[in-house]
Amino acid sequence: MNFADVSLNIISLSGLTLAVGLVVDNAVVVLENIFRFREDKYEGNKAAISGAQEVVTPVAMSTLTTIVVFLPVLFVPGIAGFLFRDLALTISIALIMSALVAITIIPLLSSRLFAAEDNPKTGESRFHKWYHSLARLRDRSLPGRIIATLPLFILLIGALFMRPLRWVGRNLKHLFYKISDVLRRGFDALDRAYTQTLDRLLSYSGWVVLGAIVIFSATLPIYNKLGGDFFPPVDEGAFALFVEREPGVNLFELQRTIYDVESIIEEEVPEARLIVSDYGDKRGVEGAENPGGNHGIVRVELVPQNERERSQFEIVRSLLFALEDVPGAQITERREDPLNPEGDDGLIINVMGFDPEVRSQFATRIRNELRSNPEFANVTSSADAGRPELRVELDRERISRNGLNTMQVAQTISSNIQGDAATTFVDQGIEFDVRVQLTAEERKDVQDLQLIQIRNADGEWIPLSSLARIERQSGPSNILRQDQERLTEIRADLDGMDLSTATDIARNYLNGIDWPDGYRYEIGGTAEEQQESFFFLAIAFIIAAMLAYMVMASQFESFIEPFIIIVTIPLALSGVLLMLWATSTPISVTAMIGLILLSGIVVNNGIVMIDYIKILQSRGQDRKQAVVNGASRRLRPILMTAATTVLAMVPLALELGAGAETWSPMARTVIGGLTASTVLMLLMVPCLYYLINQMVEKLGFQSVNKADPLTSTEQ
Repeated sequence: MNFADVSLNIISLSGLTLAVGLVVDNAVVVLENIFRFREDKYEGNKAAISGAQEVVTPVAMSTLTTIVVFLPVLFVPGIAGFLFRDLALTISIALIMSALVAITIIPLLSSRLFAAEDNPKTGESRFHKWYHSLARLRDRSLPGRIIATLPLFILLIGALFMRPLRWVGRNLKHLFYKISDVLRRGFDALDRAYTQTLDRLLSYSGWVVLGAIVIFSATLPIYNKLGGDFFPPVDEGAFALFVEREPGVNLFELQRTIYDVESIIEEEVPEARLIVSDYGDKRGVEGAENPGGNHGIVRVELVPQNERERSQFEIVRSLLFALEDVPGAQITERREDPLNPEGDDGLIINVMGFDPEVRSQFATRIRNELRSNPEFANVTSSADAGRPELRVELDRERISRNGLNTMQVAQTISSNIQGDAATTFVDQGIEFDVRVQLTAEERKDVQDLQLIQIRNADGEWIPLSSLARIERQSGPSNILRQDQERLTEIRADLDGMDLSTATDIARNYLNGIDWPDGYRYEIGGTAEEQQESFFFLAIAFIIAAMLAYMVMASQFESFIEPFIIIVTIPLALSGVLLMLWATSTPISVTAMIGLILLSGIVVNNGIVMIDYIKILQSRGQDRKQAVVNGASRRLRPILMTAATTVLAMVPLALELGAGAETWSPMARTVIGGLTASTVLMLLMVPCLYYLINQMVEKLGFQSVNKADPLTSTEQ
């Protein structure tokens, strides 16, 4: 199974975890309203029908608004849209099924429960009826004895345990009744306090709305302090170390360095389960992408997270400190992000231009600047990764005076160094080339190469030193291109700094450089993917809010009342910023997905409240009375639905389990946004509705255009 398949399965399960809190909301709203009618002394079937009928419209509308916010996510390009497509589909399907269950099965089961309460059964228990029936069957005939013996035996064994089970059941029932009574009294006290507070605040509705605006404005500066990452770092239980020696190092010296690193790892990391090393030159594609025999990679696999006390990041940090004593080696952590198409983590700066010398100068300047900042770690440049080589500079004038040409000189050098195939040797049907070349002793030093003899047309032997100059230089190990344009790459890992902050620091410095014509820079790698994903997710958030507004406008048949509910989204944003700041969580793609999800969740409570206020107004209550009664009547379901969603997110927010680091920003976003929006919405939405309703009537328009669902049902 490839990574894409695994990631999509994990994302679907995470969506199911979130859906657990959302799907309960519809059932809570319907069930709570049914029990409200039951508390008002309605008969069982009537309470079930009327309770469901009264909230069927807001339940359907809230479900639809939550679903439509995921439509933009389905069209987000890049890795973000690809990964979260299954999340959107999982939650959408779960919500549809929960709405169907809430408006059909919940009323049915409620009516059955109330019927059992209204008509309690009397007479002998079902156990005694079964026992007497089996006993009569056993007394009739031999087959009856055979058939009835085993069930009678099971019933008798069950009867032995029935009494202690009944005792446990009675005590649990008594405990549940006590807890329920405490909760009921707490809700009643909260309901009274909320009703009294709201009744007073409606006279100062303008100040309440202004206070909500001030709170939102005061929390906006927190955004600049959060920073941002593409995806949160995850404890994968494995890491890789990049070991680099000086260019041209002997393979045995590199091997000794790798062995030293392995021994230190075995000593410093008792959590290591497997250590695998790979070093030296490679053949084929791998060698073309990563040439050079002066480096290697040591991969370490750790024991499972629940079997160790230190995290992967703590282990790597202490290990790199211990590896500083390895002589002649530069050892860094090779971070690979599987969620990034390029597979690289950290900051990448590409310097574009044709002349490699000019690019190298800019790259060295940028590298030194980044190294001066302690929060940038392992800063390297592709211009530094040259391979030592001997370059032969031919003197064309001398070659011509001696009656030679450059091709003859080059061919002679190649024949002496690489050798010429003089003949073939056949061994058991396999042909081997026999190459003639200088011995290893005769070509191991520059002075030896200068003595290579070249014969001219007159038969004279001329040393190579008379025709060319041999210099030691550093040649490029590979040539990097992007869109057919050459570039030099600078890489930097981040030590305690988020990717957005690192990108801003680097961009501010790069913009201050006087770039000549034909030369420029680009931010690549994870930072580029992060910016693209944030841009499209921000657009998806705006479109999601617009779609939710259009759904509510079609249901309320008004353009103003949906606006009252939409303002709960900025209230949620205040809670999101506070929660992320309090938990030191940078903004990431998963946090953005949580924000899009919030745009569909937070409006649900407003829909339930506004819809019931309009119902009360249609029943003849005046404006203030309808607002107070409607808001207080919906207090309990609003708190219960918010609590179920928040509690469902707590395990993810606490990062319980392997891989939970990826989803904790989404969970914290939902918890913070939903908590803040619920608290502020209970005060601000009734006041804003009261103000706008009053304004609409003063302008001469009808403020209520909703029929009572119970009246239409009775008729």
